[in-house]
Amino acid sequence: MRRTKLGGMTGAAAVAAAALALVLPQTAYATTWTRLPAYSTWTGVTALERGQGIATDGTYFYYSGTYSLDKATVDGNHEAATNALAIPSALSGPYGSNHIGDIDVYGGYVIAPIEDGSGYQHPLLALYSTADLSWTGRYVQLPQSLLPDGVPWVAVDAAAGLVYTAAWNQDAANGTDELVAYRLSDLLSLPAGAALPVAGTVRLARPLSRIQGAAMLDGVLYASVDGDGDKAVYAIDPVSGAVTRAFSQDVQPDDEVEGIAALDLGPGGGRLHILNVGSGWKSIFLYLQHYQPAG
Repeated sequence: MRRTKLGGMTGAAAVAAAALALVLPQTAYATTWTRLPAYSTWTGVTALERGQGIATDGTYFYYSGTYSLDKATVDGNHEAATNALAIPSALSGPYGSNHIGDIDVYGGYVIAPIEDGSGYQHPLLALYSTADLSWTGRYVQLPQSLLPDGVPWVAVDAAAGLVYTAAWNQDAANGTDELVAYRLSDLLSLPAGAALPVAGTVRLARPLSRIQGAAMLDGVLYASVDGDGDKAVYAIDPVSGAVTRAFSQDVQPDDEVEGIAALDLGPGGGRLHILNVGSGWKSIFLYLQHYQPAG
């Protein structure tokens, strides 16, 4: 809860993306998505510890709270590990880090976007062990010029070897309507505190502000957007920057949509899994909904 370019990707990112386009079949966007009837709910401390983001490695769901990380089985959502104070003093001290956004998982690491609201001067990505959610001591610094309002989410594109972020407030006039790509190999190899080089940027076909989380599915980046009157999921082509409205989220008008994870659990379990925070008297009520494409 929050909280060189020109139309195409450049450099190594373009090579990786082009190779991906040649190898993988291009999956058409589903015309309709259905919310499945079953969903999970949490209140109190558990809701706080899981209220920002979600990711999965197929066996576990990994959750992020403002300061915390949590791990639970996909089958039954049974808690397996927790780190209630996941932002270490090594980050909160020098950088003022105070907020974890929507996470992703790759190669035995939870990749956590961490920001220093409300200054938003030090966007970071920190690596945690998927085994016990402990901080590995490794992190990288992201370009503040491309993320002037923090880093609310991160998404891994394993097939392309890339990691994506984007600005919270997007505006074509000031050039913040972009998907920013970094090399996954750089993230996993650079020393602690290094600046993560930008592999390329992709101009989006339309600005897409207030993305709370994003996840890759079949070569498409699905973004959970908490817009004013438009709480929806958008499909982004990470190669061309095309943006398609995939579906409206089934939430109350004042609920806050949060992170998103992609995992095919079959027709009864869904393919996209989205966290939402209830509004009003339900403000400490967190729920996880599941969506399945029709056709």
